[in-house]
Amino acid sequence: MRITMKHIAQEAGVSVMTVSNVINGKGGKVSIDKRIEIEKIIKKYNYSPNMNAKALVNASSRLIGLLYYSDGPGYDFSDPFATEVLSGIESIAKKENYFILIHNVNSLEDIQEIQSNWAFSGFIAVGFYQEIYLKMVEAVSVPIVFVDTHLDNEGEALNNSNVYFVKSDDYLQAKKAVDFLYSQGHEKIGFLSYNFDLEIVGVIEQRFNGYKDSLLEKGLSFDKDLIFNDSDFDKLIENLKQFTALFVTADFLAMNFIKYLRNKGLYDVNRLSIISVDDIRYAELNNPPLTTIRLNQVYKGSVAIERIIQIVEKQSDIPKVTIIEGELIERDSVSWHAKKVDYDQ
Repeated sequence: MRITMKHIAQEAGVSVMTVSNVINGKGGKVSIDKRIEIEKIIKKYNYSPNMNAKALVNASSRLIGLLYYSDGPGYDFSDPFATEVLSGIESIAKKENYFILIHNVNSLEDIQEIQSNWAFSGFIAVGFYQEIYLKMVEAVSVPIVFVDTHLDNEGEALNNSNVYFVKSDDYLQAKKAVDFLYSQGHEKIGFLSYNFDLEIVGVIEQRFNGYKDSLLEKGLSFDKDLIFNDSDFDKLIENLKQFTALFVTADFLAMNFIKYLRNKGLYDVNRLSIISVDDIRYAELNNPPLTTIRLNQVYKGSVAIERIIQIVEKQSDIPKVTIIEGELIERDSVSWHAKKVDYDQ
């Protein structure tokens, strides 16, 4: 196993930054006992820092860190959202002669470790919810563009000169989706998403609230029994009689559910209309082609890298928040609902 600063920091019970400071002769604020302990651990593992990385630390760079946050040990880079955002970032970075280092993080220590080994001009942070956002801002001294991060007090965040946001208005896009289903005659509308916590401000939480408020504003009932997550496919089938349409928070999930229904011999667009969000490049190729809200994820990525470059190059009048508008894309997965559907027919 390759020993890293993170391993040394964990064994010494200190931060990665403290280990880095000791290695680089900047341990003045570290107690003598703790410094000796860290040095013993370094000697025990015969650890030597990456000299190429150390050289970068002491030089200017055109390096942008692209950080994907995940709660688990790894980020699912096969997720079309991740790849499309990356595609937009890479196209602009290459054109402007910037370099991108991609890293999955799930802790503050991960962020500290990569900072101690590389000199970043700035970061693009994807998938960071409020709690980890606050830790990120405290740990990083270079500009950060957060992609699709929602906060309950964005005004306070905007006072930080290093913080910028590029995102969709996920609440509004969810309302747009439900409004369209309602315009097609649907009044019993279910909700399907990946697992989420309503107490955590984030993309799915925003989409859920948009869904719920759209129903209530139309005088429709909000039924908690019609809220499902990606582990509830069997439960969804058991409740198919209870709704005629389903709002799904991601195209990829909608496509998986349609496939699941087909495998059970239960899919019929005239019995169940489905609308989702993203318009990933495969949505149009689905059977049937998905009706969805296009969020322009490739464009979102290109805007995020453009913002970082503008900040690094000290351009003026850089917007603190950039909202990427969504667009309703009508295809074939939503049908007109004129009467109550009987699933026993």
